Amino acid sequence: MNLNHLDLPVPDVTATSQFFENHFGFSCFYQGNGLVVLKDEAGFALTLSPLPDDGEFDFPAGFHIGFVLDKEDTVRNLYARLVSTGVDIVYPIGQLGGALTFQCLAPSSILVEVSWRP
Repeated sequence: MNLNHLDLPVPDVTATSQFFENHFGFSCFYQGNGLVVLKDEAGFALTLSPLPDDGEFDFPAGFHIGFVLDKEDTVRNLYARLVSTGVDIVYPIGQLGGALTFQCLAPSSILVEVSWRP
């Protein structure tokens, strides 16, 4: 069994969608009713839905989504590309928990972790 779907309520569906399309290889599968469904090469569906009408929402401290990549060079190249485009880096590339890791912020304050484990 694989986890293959996640729905994140976000304040800016468009900017968040563009971030994952531009930097993480997702493509838009569906757009309507205020939400966007993105898919990656493995078929993982990331739904970005608008916040409830009151607009009040914060992810809990430490909440993040992660990408475990299969090559060290891929992590290093993605890090360099994100830095060069001005993406907010929260944790610069380095060792964390036995993995080469970095963390950045996607629009809507989503903490994204990218790592490679030898």
